[in-house]
Amino acid sequence: MAAVLHDIGKMSVEERILLKEDVLTPEEWVSIRKHPEAGYRIAQATPELRRIADDILSHHERWDGTGYPRGLKGEEIPLLARIITLVDAYDAMISRRPYRLPLSVDEAKAELRRCAGSQFDPALTWLFLEKVLTEENREIFSGCAAAPGPQE
Repeated sequence: MAAVLHDIGKMSVEERILLKEDVLTPEEWVSIRKHPEAGYRIAQATPELRRIADDILSHHERWDGTGYPRGLKGEEIPLLARIITLVDAYDAMISRRPYRLPLSVDEAKAELRRCAGSQFDPALTWLFLEKVLTEENREIFSGCAAAPGPQE
């Protein structure tokens, strides 16, 4: 549920910012960076979602403590939020964006390795690369944006 709803707070961000194809201004970044807190408030106000509110709030925290909104570091970040951060980043890397072409699966894997220990939990990164993103698991991802595919 947290993986599906982690960006629910983007409902509070102006559509023109979410759909913008150019570089965001500093003011627009301030608006975007508020979405975890907005999502947290939505989840806290919904009894069925309260248990994932902290995961929603924490999905932009970074392993090295430079993330937002609270600057949590390492294992201070809820486990599910660390997993969402990693998988969401991979999905973003291999997906086409208005401002860039997708990375190949190999390029995305290299970027995950490069950011392990800074942006991402290094142990989870290793597990994701070695146990999840495998040739044997290709069918699991078929039909979703994170599918390892022809761009490999």
